[in-house]
Amino acid sequence: MLNEYPSLEKGKITEFYEGLKPKEKELIENYLVYRQARGLKDKSMFKNVRRMILQPRYILQHPVTSMTLEELRKVLSIINNSKLATHYKNNVKANFKNFIKYAIPDWSIRFSNLEDIKTNGVNKHNEERINHNTLFTKEDVDKLLKAELSIKWRTFLLLQYEGGLRTIEVRSLKWNDCKIDIEDGLTELNIFSSKTKKSRVVYVKEATHYLKLLRTEQENNKDKGLCIFHMRSKPDLPIAKYSVNEWFRKLCKNVLGREGWNYLLRHSRATELYKLAEENKISKDTAIKFMGHSDDMSKIYNHPNPSDVKKMLREQVYNIEDLPEEEKHELEQEVETLKERMKELEKKRESSDELINELTGNPETLKMIAQAIARLGLVGKVQRL
Repeated sequence: MLNEYPSLEKGKITEFYEGLKPKEKELIENYLVYRQARGLKDKSMFKNVRRMILQPRYILQHPVTSMTLEELRKVLSIINNSKLATHYKNNVKANFKNFIKYAIPDWSIRFSNLEDIKTNGVNKHNEERINHNTLFTKEDVDKLLKAELSIKWRTFLLLQYEGGLRTIEVRSLKWNDCKIDIEDGLTELNIFSSKTKKSRVVYVKEATHYLKLLRTEQENNKDKGLCIFHMRSKPDLPIAKYSVNEWFRKLCKNVLGREGWNYLLRHSRATELYKLAEENKISKDTAIKFMGHSDDMSKIYNHPNPSDVKKMLREQVYNIEDLPEEEKHELEQEVETLKERMKELEKKRESSDELINELTGNPETLKMIAQAIARLGLVGKVQRL
C-alpha cells in the first residue's frame, strides 16, 4: 500500500486500469453496468465513476475484494490527508463505498457497516469556494476576454458567462443548437441539461459576434464539425473537460492573480440575475427560467457582497439614506432659525424656572429641534445648540 496520495498525471489511471487482471477488470465493468441499471446514463460519467473507484484501488495496490478493515482505514486516512479539494475527496469516498457494497457480499460485517467512510464539510467548503470574493464581476470577465487571444476561448468564455451555462452545457453545444443573430444581434441557444434532463432556450448577445468569427474560422480551416467546441482531431466530439479546466485556471491565474473555476461563471451570472430580481428590475421567474432552475434557487446562487447588504440594511431596515444637498441646506437653515429662537429665549431667561416654563409652553419648538438635529446627524451634520 502507498503511504500518501499519488500524483496522478493525465492518463495514469487509464494505464493502471489496463494493467489489471481480466477478472478484476470484469468486476469493475459489471459494476458500471449495475450503475447504468440504477440510472447512470451519461457515458462521460462512466469514465468518471471508474476513475473514482480506481484511485483508492491504486493506493491499496491489490484487489479491493481482499481488503481488510485496517487497510480501508489507511486508504481513507490517505485520501483525507491529501491536497484534493473537499468535494473531490467526498466524491472518491462515496463512489468507493458504493463499489465495496457491490463487490464484497459481507461488507457490512467485514468493514463495520462502512461507518468509517464519511463525507466532510461540503457546505463549508462550498461557502469557502463560492462567495462574493471568488465570483467574477463583469469587469473581471472583460479583463479575461481582453487577455485571451484565441477566438475559440473567447467564445467559450462569453457563452458560459452571458448564458449562465454549466460547463458541460457549453462543451456539448452543437452548431445545430444555435440560431445566430436572429434579431438585434441576439443568438438563440437550445440547451439540454444533463442534470435536470430538461431543455431550455437561452439568448445571448455579446457572444454573437464571436460565434460568427469562430464559425468562419472553422470553415476556413476545414475543421467545422457537429460540436462548436470540439476535440482537435475529432470535430464531432466535445472538447475534454480537462482541457477547458486547464485553460481557464491558467487564464485566471495570469490575468486576475488567482486560479479560477469555470462553474463560478454560472454562479456569477445567477447572482447578477437574482439581484436584479430583488431590486424588482426583472421578475424572479425570469431569473429562474434563464438559469434553467426547477425552482427558486436564490438562496444557493445568490452571493451578495457585504457592502450591498449594508446598503440594503441602511435603506430598507434602518431607513438611513443620504439626504439631497438641497434638503440638507433647508435643514441647516431651519436649525439656524431655531438657534436664533434659543438666543431670544436666553435673553428672556431670568432664572432656570423661566426658561423651563418658556420651553414647556412651546412643545412644537422642542419637537422641531429634535427632528432637525436627528436628521442632520445621520449625514454627519450634528450641530451643538
